[in-house]
Amino acid sequence: MIRKLIQRLSIALALALAAPVSANEGGGFPQIVGTWTGTYLVAFAKSNPNHDKGLLRTEMELEIVKLDGNLITATNRWRRIGDKDWIVEEAMGTFSLADPNSFVLAEAGISGDDVSSGIFQGVYIDDVIMVTYAGPGTGVSFAAQLVRKKADK
Repeated sequence: MIRKLIQRLSIALALALAAPVSANEGGGFPQIVGTWTGTYLVAFAKSNPNHDKGLLRTEMELEIVKLDGNLITATNRWRRIGDKDWIVEEAMGTFSLADPNSFVLAEAGISGDDVSSGIFQGVYIDDVIMVTYAGPGTGVSFAAQLVRKKADK
């Protein structure tokens, strides 16, 4: 009985001394705020109007705007290599509570002719973000390795 009391007091003391984590600090999740860039090949399902164009080389800027604990706010800009205009899509997501280096983002298009909605499955490893994307409504998929833009380091 005394032993349990001492254990409970020890736990209470440890919790009291632990530094509180604010939502703006990311709660122990990787600090990925900034702009991440990369190129990739995108594939299209036969039902997609872009299917006949084959695999298209594309560039992307994923801007992680804000972290609130495990929640992620982002803007995704992408365009086909050689195009001038960016297609812009907003995304919200979350880090996994089981694996703090893994996250998902759900995006919805806001500008451009080729906007889509889809899911990014991502992982942060050694200052690189690797994402796999699936757009089930439009039959689009790709995988990309993104590095932090130099000005954000």
